Amino acid sequence: MRALRRIALFAPLGVLVLTFGAPAGGESARPLATISVRPIADALVTSAQPRRNFGKSPTLQVDRRPVVRSYLRFRVGSLAGKVRHATLRLYVTRARGRGIRVANVRGSWSERRVVFAGAPRLRATVGLGRAKAGWIDIDVTRAVRGPGTVNLSLAPDAPAGSIRLGSRESKRQPQLIVATGNDPVIAAAGQLTCDPTSPDYNGGNGSAIDCRDKDTAALLANDLGAVLTLGDAQYYCGGLSAYQQAYGRAWGKFKAITHPVPGNHDYVSSGGTDCDPTGKGAGYFGYFGAAAGIYGKSYYSYDVGTWHLIALDSECTPVGGCGQGSPEETWLRADLAAHPNKCTLAYWHYPIFSSGMEGGSPEATTFWTDLDAAGADVVLNGHEHDYERFAPQHIDGKAAANGIREFVVGTGGRVRHPFSTVRANSQVRDNSSWGVLKLTLHPSGYNWRFEPAAGGTLHDAGSASCH
Repeated sequence: MRALRRIALFAPLGVLVLTFGAPAGGESARPLATISVRPIADALVTSAQPRRNFGKSPTLQVDRRPVVRSYLRFRVGSLAGKVRHATLRLYVTRARGRGIRVANVRGSWSERRVVFAGAPRLRATVGLGRAKAGWIDIDVTRAVRGPGTVNLSLAPDAPAGSIRLGSRESKRQPQLIVATGNDPVIAAAGQLTCDPTSPDYNGGNGSAIDCRDKDTAALLANDLGAVLTLGDAQYYCGGLSAYQQAYGRAWGKFKAITHPVPGNHDYVSSGGTDCDPTGKGAGYFGYFGAAAGIYGKSYYSYDVGTWHLIALDSECTPVGGCGQGSPEETWLRADLAAHPNKCTLAYWHYPIFSSGMEGGSPEATTFWTDLDAAGADVVLNGHEHDYERFAPQHIDGKAAANGIREFVVGTGGRVRHPFSTVRANSQVRDNSSWGVLKLTLHPSGYNWRFEPAAGGTLHDAGSASCH
């Protein structure tokens, strides 16, 4: 059922189906398809040379003095369903101004003949963008109704100034990204499966107080856009045999759509079934294979619908540290710069903010800082054996509408722990229910819903917009 692809850093986008999704309300799922098309024509025109054609230029431009506009034409082929979202992705090579207005075009034009003196007039504004060096995304959903030709113009907007962008003749061509169908739903949890030799494991049926991963796995479905495991998916030491015997019987049924991150128990070297004595997580990497990366580079990113998702390793030592300038942090900054999606979600094991027994861990502080600076929206964590939702906040713990919302979802099946000191901005806390967090990923926001396993009573739900 899965049609996700890993994002190779700086890899060019082609036409592809990214994911399958299911609406939160329970109606039958239809695929969410995302296609990317490049221009079939583009050109700039300028009042400084009103009768000269620039159809072969490797750059597009917008400016107010002299007046410079650019034109783009895309051909959108057959689509999988109703248009849900359309994004114009542009590569900015110089930004002396900031404002870009995207408008529909009245009249026809030819790439090799259009000049300022006879250029078609602009119609309604369909999107506004802010220029900065590198890739930028502009919402142009109003311009795309379905299959057919889409003619757009780029014009200056306040604050005005010269802005240069890559044209279709350059290595970094404009892209029109169109999403159709239903918005995808993802499910996430950590602290999942007991060691198969644990008395509470009970052949996979668990006990009244522990090993309830079978119940939480019953909340999953193969029509989800993705399943995110938030670390410690297999106790006690993440041994390969344990993964195959225990995790594989419940959550392992959804391995094909699972995107894991390691937890501290995945690097434990003794004390459980088939432990890796080197402490290098051979069981974790062996079970999940390419989906988990490799030891020393267990971080990666991918897109689900219009969202960019980033999986990180907060254990730190196996990846050469998590601080500023470390290999993982350097990769994260580059990945954020290369993927300017409107909505971004990141996940790793140790929560920074927590009212649980351990009270949060500082390992991923630099990750949060980088994500916050890039405008990321959501962080998911495990480790604590409870559920907690925080208000959006910055790394200094101050609530802010443009901060990141953290969910701690350590409710995948292991024994639940009591809370300790309640942290600022904690909005919901629960240690009475096992379950999973489900997020519906809309083009400009998200809905969340904690779904309890059988016998659970917690029902936390809400929605928010992306920054």
